[in-house]
Order: sequence, then structure tokens, then C-alpha cells
Amino acid sequence: MKNPYSQRLSILTIVAFLLSSFHMSAQDINREVVSFKKREVNAGWIFQLGKEREELRTDVSRFFEDQTSLNGGYRIENTFWNIQDYRQDELNFSFDLGPFGAYGNWIDSSKVSNLKADQYLYGLRSSANLNYRYRYYYDAKNYTAFEFSGWGRYEVYRQSLDGTSIDSLGVVTDIDRTQTEDRLRYGFQARGGFGIGRLSPMNHLMAAHFLLEKYYPGRIFSDYEIAQFAQVIAQMKNDRDFKEGHDTEKEMAALNQFLNGKFLLEPADAMLADWPYAEFDPRYEGKRFEMGPFFKYFNQEPDFIWGGYIQYEDARYKNVNWNRNFSAGLTYNRYKKPDEKVTNSEDGLHPVFQNSYRDWMTAEIDLGWSYYSQLRSRFNFGVKYVPGIDLNGFKDLGTLSHNFVPYVGYFSQLSSKSRIRLDFSWRIADGEQFMVSGPEFSLGIYRSSY
Repeated sequence: MKNPYSQRLSILTIVAFLLSSFHMSAQDINREVVSFKKREVNAGWIFQLGKEREELRTDVSRFFEDQTSLNGGYRIENTFWNIQDYRQDELNFSFDLGPFGAYGNWIDSSKVSNLKADQYLYGLRSSANLNYRYRYYYDAKNYTAFEFSGWGRYEVYRQSLDGTSIDSLGVVTDIDRTQTEDRLRYGFQARGGFGIGRLSPMNHLMAAHFLLEKYYPGRIFSDYEIAQFAQVIAQMKNDRDFKEGHDTEKEMAALNQFLNGKFLLEPADAMLADWPYAEFDPRYEGKRFEMGPFFKYFNQEPDFIWGGYIQYEDARYKNVNWNRNFSAGLTYNRYKKPDEKVTNSEDGLHPVFQNSYRDWMTAEIDLGWSYYSQLRSRFNFGVKYVPGIDLNGFKDLGTLSHNFVPYVGYFSQLSSKSRIRLDFSWRIADGEQFMVSGPEFSLGIYRSSY
């Protein structure tokens, strides 16, 4: 028998943990290296493997798919970062086109018949994704936030089914058919809120620290000197013009001029071998706590979900090689669905549709580490814990579900333009209510312009 008091205690414990994790004391922000501005266009091949599931229920029918999908294609991606003292912007757009294949289970049931079959698909898939994040700081620590993302996917495929059909009279018929199908799926979501704290990019500080230690061994540099050099690197990279490109030799000459004039150091021409690298995504230091409302739309049921979230992030820049990243979030989700109920009248029993609500709560706790090898490669590894619970209007709480996702990742700059990115995770799900169990794998090989 479920104990509603223990379930409520679990929810309160998660909330208390998130709130107590954020330390409200002032955090140190290195103003010399807080800026990060970059536009990057990537184009290349991507291969993905993962589990997919879709279900659509009505009062008289049910459609269900559970499949393992493998797709490969050509991706074009455009990303822009602008992280300053008073605002933080990130815009990302990508488009994929390529073949895919899948196999799994297929169910199509109604009051007339019940169809179950093994399904095999192959065809062509195109997809597009857009993400925009914005934070405006009205003082050193407090900010308002807005985030919007949208996606779409269109597929044309050949479907083969092998199974059975049982009609309302109990007659069993074999299914063995192949047909051409297409489908369009799309969705978008938005959230806004307010927060306190700041995550500052450490990319230029990492590059400054690494270059000074490698090319001037034996010389001890103060934190202030490293920050000065990092500011020169930041200014140089922030001023790059994406359309005109940049000259690494001219940039190297300017760096040597600064080192000679400011620190009285001999020019290190060999530094040019490392200068084209360190082109990582923002690597952060700091704490941030955020909360606010959100909504999601998807062109399948449930089509519109709304609720609220709280999010805590803590990133620690340990040294040039190591970063520790921790985040914890709690989300309340709700959507409206019409339920069929039967009422009695003078004419007999009649179905009546009445709106009811479904609500649930999920959390995600992520603890991970990043290891940076030289200025070329990054290794990520960690684990996510994703609990979830049905609330049912807080009248009949469901059972708390426990899900875990260990993950690893690798990114390397093979040359000044060529990149490789690999990510792998395994979803360990407690049931099928909040997460689809199984592997997720992606491999990207591409060229980058910045």
C-alpha cells in the first residue's frame, strides 16, 4: 500500500536539497576574463543510435511504437555565443539530412481490431533544431532569463510489418505487408524566470595559463599576470570577423609583442603550434540558481504541457586540466486531458467528456567531470540521477521512480579546422513511465569555421 506521507517527504527533501545547495554569499567573479564572444559554423557527418518511443491514446484507440533507430546524415550547424558582464546570449541552429533505419514493436488497436507486429523501417530523414538562451543582468548577480527552442522532423520511409490482427469477434489474421509512409513531427518549448549568481567562461584563462607554463618554464606567474594575458587573448578572439577570417601569424605576433613589452619575455615563436587550438565550448566557473514557469508543445498527445522549474548549477574550474560540474533541477509538469464519463439521464446512459488534469514531478541531478588534454581534446564523464513521481493532484501519489544515466564524451580538434565529437550514454530506467531504457550514441566528424 502506498504511503502518501513518505512520498510527500521525498518531494520536500528534493526541494530542500536544491535550495540549500545554493550559497547566497557573494561569489568572486574575475572581471578580466568574463567575456566570451564567438561565432562558429560546423559542417560534416553525424551518426546516431538510440531508442525511440511514441504513443497516442484516445478513448477508442491506441497507437504505440517502440524501436531502436540508427541514422546518419550531413549536418550544418551555426552557433553564436556572446557572454558579457551584463548579458549572456547563445543561439544555435542545425539542419540534418540523411538515411535512417529502425526496428522494434508496433501496436495499433481499437474497438474494431487489435494489431501487433514487429516493425522494420528504412528511409530518409530530415530534421531542424533552433535554440536560443538569453540572460540579462541588471546588477552583478541578479538576472532575468528567457529560453526558446523548437524542432521539426520529417521522414519518408518504407515500413515492413510482421505480426497478427485480432478483430472484435476474436478472429486471428496474419499481418505481412510492406508500404511507404511519411510523417511529420515538431514541437517547441519556452521558459522564463529570474535567477541569482553567474557562470563565467574560463576558456581564455585556461589558454593563458597553459601557454605561459609550457613556453616559459621556470618562470612563476602571478594570478594577476595570467589574468592580464587572458584579457589580451579574449580581446583578440572576440574581435575576430567570421566573414573575413583571421590570421594566426598576425595574432601570434601581437601576443609576443604583449609578452615582451609587459612581462619582458623573449618571443616564443613555437607557441604558434598551440595557438590555433583551445576552441572549446564555454568552460564555466561559478554558481547559479534559477526558477520560473515553462510550457511545451508537441504535435502528439500530450500536446501542451506547462509547469514550473527550479535549477541550480555549480561549475568548478580546478586547474588547466580539470573541471567539476554539478547541476540539480526540479520540474513540475501538468497537462489537461478530456476524460469520458458516463451519466444517467431519462434517455439512458450517455458518455460525457469532462476535462481533467494530469500532473507529475521529475528531478535531474547531474555530477560530472571534464578533463582537458593540452589545448586540443576534452573528455567528459559522469552520471545523472532522474527520479520521477505521478502526483495525481496530490491526492493519490504514485510510486517514486528511480532512473540513472551514466555517460562519457570525447571532443578533439584534429587540426585547426577539423573536429571529432563522440558521446555515449546508457539510460537505466525503473519502469517505462519517465524514461526509455537503452543506449544513446552519437559520432560527429566535421569541419569548423570561426
